[in-house]
Amino acid sequence: MGIYADPALYELAFSVREVPAEVDALLAWRERAGPARPPAAALELAAGPAAHAIELARRGVNATALDISAAMCAHARRRARQEGVTLEVARADMTSFDFPRRFDLALCMCDSAGHLHDLEQMVVHLRSVAAHLVPGGVYVMEMAHPADFLGGPARTQDRWRVSGEGVRLDVRWTGGPVDPITQIGDDRIRILVDRDGRRRVVAGRLRLRRWTAVEVEAAVRLAGGLELVERHGSFEPDSAFEGGAGEWRMISVIRRS
Repeated sequence: MGIYADPALYELAFSVREVPAEVDALLAWRERAGPARPPAAALELAAGPAAHAIELARRGVNATALDISAAMCAHARRRARQEGVTLEVARADMTSFDFPRRFDLALCMCDSAGHLHDLEQMVVHLRSVAAHLVPGGVYVMEMAHPADFLGGPARTQDRWRVSGEGVRLDVRWTGGPVDPITQIGDDRIRILVDRDGRRRVVAGRLRLRRWTAVEVEAAVRLAGGLELVERHGSFEPDSAFEGGAGEWRMISVIRRS
């Protein structure tokens, strides 16, 4: 399981993300594409430590986090308690899930949708999302930029350093070759952990499907009940997705029609 078995390490490794600013963008897209009222309930899928769900809860949204890992779910509950917010946490598969209530906003961050390896899984996933959105509800799906695997300069940072609570992490993310038939690549993450001079290495391998913009749009149409309303290349709310130099992600804003 590697890094996924150590949620605290995972959370620190990816603490370089600017979560409050990203949540600002999520809410701006939801306001623009969805109903005029502020979102009352939000669902973060494949949430891991649930940083975005916790930030939404901090802002008064009734937030739920879903993840397939028991360790991640336990960590998310613990972090919510530490932050003093109410967060519902559910252990479930992002492909097919069931909740008794519906949400104004759903989100899937950090290219977690890359764990959906084929069109059938993606369509089932999108149908599950649609079934859990209120009419006009919005789903924001952040994925890797296609330029990262279709050639040209890489758009996503592949190494960084972060420190906290007496530990320093040097993180290296290596994108492996992508199978031309399945479009699945074996990415590797290597973290050098330095705690007061004592060093250890945590390594992991991730099999991720590389999705193109055209494929995501086709999956949305096949799922039914959804429409793609915006695309962005970063978490600037008005950013374009046209292949420009400032783009580093493929972010789809999808509305329940």
